[in-house]
Amino acid sequence: MTTTAPELNSAGLVDRLGRFIEEQSLKPGDRLPSIRDLADQFGVKAGSVRDALLDAQGRGLVKVLPRAGAFVESPVESLQPRTSAERLGGRLRELLAAENQNLFHLLDAREMLELALIAQAARKRETEDLFSLRDILEQMAAIPPKRRGEDYVLLDIEFHLEIARLSGNAVMAAMLCAVMEELSPHLKELRWSAKRHTDTDKSHARLYSALVAGNGQLAQEETRKHLQHAYQTLLDRIRQPPRVR
Repeated sequence: MTTTAPELNSAGLVDRLGRFIEEQSLKPGDRLPSIRDLADQFGVKAGSVRDALLDAQGRGLVKVLPRAGAFVESPVESLQPRTSAERLGGRLRELLAAENQNLFHLLDAREMLELALIAQAARKRETEDLFSLRDILEQMAAIPPKRRGEDYVLLDIEFHLEIARLSGNAVMAAMLCAVMEELSPHLKELRWSAKRHTDTDKSHARLYSALVAGNGQLAQEETRKHLQHAYQTLLDRIRQPPRVR
C-alpha cells in the first residue's frame, strides 16, 4: 500500500528523483521507470511526477521524450546548483510553489520574460544553435493531431525554454523556467481544437523563421501574437462552466 507525501513540492520531488537515480546506479542514457511507477514509488500523484520531470529536465538531469519516456541526461551532481542563476531559479520555484499564484500574473511575467529573451536569442544565436530547436518542432509535428495531449504541451514548453537558453541570459532563462513550471498544469488542461493545432504550428514556424533570420523585432512581434493567443485561450477556458459528468 502506497503512502501519500503531499508535503513534497516539485523541488522536493526532483531531489527524491536524484536519490532514486543514485540508489539504482542509473547512468546517462538509462531509461527511468514510467510516470505511474515513479508515482507509486514516491507515494504521490502522477501529475506531480510529470511536473517534477519537467523541472528536472530544465535543470539538465533528465530528458523527456514523448512516447518514449524519460532518460537520465547527466550525473546527479548536476542537481546541485553550480551558478547564481541556478540558485536563483531554484529559490524562485520554491517561492512560487509555496502558495497559489494568480494565473494572469504568471502570464504577464511570462510575456515580459519571453519578449526580452527571444530578442536576445535572435541577436546571439548561431546557425548550429538552431538544430535543437528544429528537433523539438519536428517532434511536435510528428504527433498526430488527434493524439496531441500532454506530450505536445511538454514539447511546447521545451520549445520556449530552448529559446530562452539560446538567449545566453541564464538568469532570465531560470526565471522563465520557474514561471513555466507554475503554468504547466493550466496548459495541460486546455482543450485542443483542429484550428488551435494549426494556428499553434504556424505560430511556432514563424517564431523559428524569425530566429533563423536573426530578426529580433519580428521575433518579438510573433512572440507577442503567440502569447496573446495562449492568453485568450486560457481566458476562454475560465469563462466556460465546468463539464457536467
